[in-house]
Amino acid sequence: MFLFAVLLITLFSTCSFLYPLNPWDDANVYMTIGNAMLGGRELYVDIFDHKGPVLFFLHEAAALLSRNSFIGIYVVEVVACFFYLRYSLKTMRLFSSSPLIMPLTLLLGVITYSSDFFSYGDSVEEFALPILAHCLYYMLCFVKNRHVPNRWRAFVMGVGLALVFWMKFNLLFFYAGGILVLTFIAWKHEQLRDLRLVVRWVLVGVATVTAPVLGYFAVHGTLPALWESYFMINIFSYHGVATNGEPPFWWFKLVKLSIWAVLMIPVVFLRVEKEVKWLVFGTYGVLVFSFATLTVQFYYFLTLFPFFPLLITYIRQAKSSIKAYIIMCVVSILAISTNWNVVTLLNGTFPTSVLEMAEIINKNESEDSEVLTFSSYDTGIYQHTRHLPPNKNYFLSSILDPEIKKEQAEWVASGKVKYLVRVIGSINTCHEYYDVPVPANYQLIYDREELFRYRFIWQPLNYLWNLTWPRPLLKYVMEPVTDNQRMQIYERQP
Repeated sequence: MFLFAVLLITLFSTCSFLYPLNPWDDANVYMTIGNAMLGGRELYVDIFDHKGPVLFFLHEAAALLSRNSFIGIYVVEVVACFFYLRYSLKTMRLFSSSPLIMPLTLLLGVITYSSDFFSYGDSVEEFALPILAHCLYYMLCFVKNRHVPNRWRAFVMGVGLALVFWMKFNLLFFYAGGILVLTFIAWKHEQLRDLRLVVRWVLVGVATVTAPVLGYFAVHGTLPALWESYFMINIFSYHGVATNGEPPFWWFKLVKLSIWAVLMIPVVFLRVEKEVKWLVFGTYGVLVFSFATLTVQFYYFLTLFPFFPLLITYIRQAKSSIKAYIIMCVVSILAISTNWNVVTLLNGTFPTSVLEMAEIINKNESEDSEVLTFSSYDTGIYQHTRHLPPNKNYFLSSILDPEIKKEQAEWVASGKVKYLVRVIGSINTCHEYYDVPVPANYQLIYDREELFRYRFIWQPLNYLWNLTWPRPLLKYVMEPVTDNQRMQIYERQP
């Protein structure tokens, strides 16, 4: 299973050595900030993003292994994938003894990591997958077998909860539903005393992670910055200004969420303990409902995948057969052949303009070769040029903040840096809000537009288009909207 985890991450994650770079702006932001922290910058004070500190500590550690690649994150992804598969397998075994459980677990891995929800790799949701799968398994053990987790397991669950909280606290909706259901079930079976013992050790695990996190900011005198950047901004200021090209109709999100809700409705008719059904609807339902209140990005839905091992209950009596293996092989081949990362890599259309930009900057390296991105996302220019951002708010944020705009404008106008780098995306962003004029003493030395992604409103069309062989016929009946991005470098003239 560990070797299979290596195979999945190598094939589907752009953090692996198969890919020349990770083109996702979020992943590059995390890595740039990790490098900056390793270089002595203070998180949230000298360099900013609104994600949780544990995510950046993780990337700081990854930067120790390699400062200009994602190989450290690749190693973390392999470990996370292994534990996700392991606890998915254990969850399946709670409900079935079918000989197909192991191959179905591997199939689940292919479906999970080849899906668009996995994106390019290196997302908070990906790192949360094994933690949520671990917690769900032990909650099901308690509900199904009246088996109370021992102190060590409760402690590990607490560590996992704290890691999730200090990466992205919105994901705690998963725990909220589970706690409510488990409390009711424990009260019904007069096990509240046992549950209190579990909660006590969970809290010890939470404190084990939380104490050093708070201690780090206390020692550096930056607790107010942590409070403002991670909590206040996420709760009151972040509204996800950038969109992913979906129709601007209020009902579209409800339709999309209803599809996910329908997946678990058949659980009502399964021959499993009714308390298992309560737990499923409590955890899964609250998590899906929370998405209705957020500006949902497609990778958010990755956190629902730990529930998919429960679908084994549909075929709990299934026997091993040639037919079953053929079906699983066909599904795997389709999943792999429609994965955007794999398709673009094989077709030679993977977006790599940032490597050309980095080569230009590196070739003309001098003592004043400082690089500044403005009105742009982070596409990895800092990793590939081995530079650090000179300013705190160095990338285009999804927060419309006049102070951030002022800082970016002042740095662009100052003329302190040799290279100005701008990446303009085609989808609706807040680029216009942060756009500032380029000073007259800067000359455009690189200007290229590249395909970033094909986009369809309906996801099945996206999968169909990614199959290379039917494209010559499909282009006559449907044409995708392309997400292009324009890459520019301005060089300061003497």
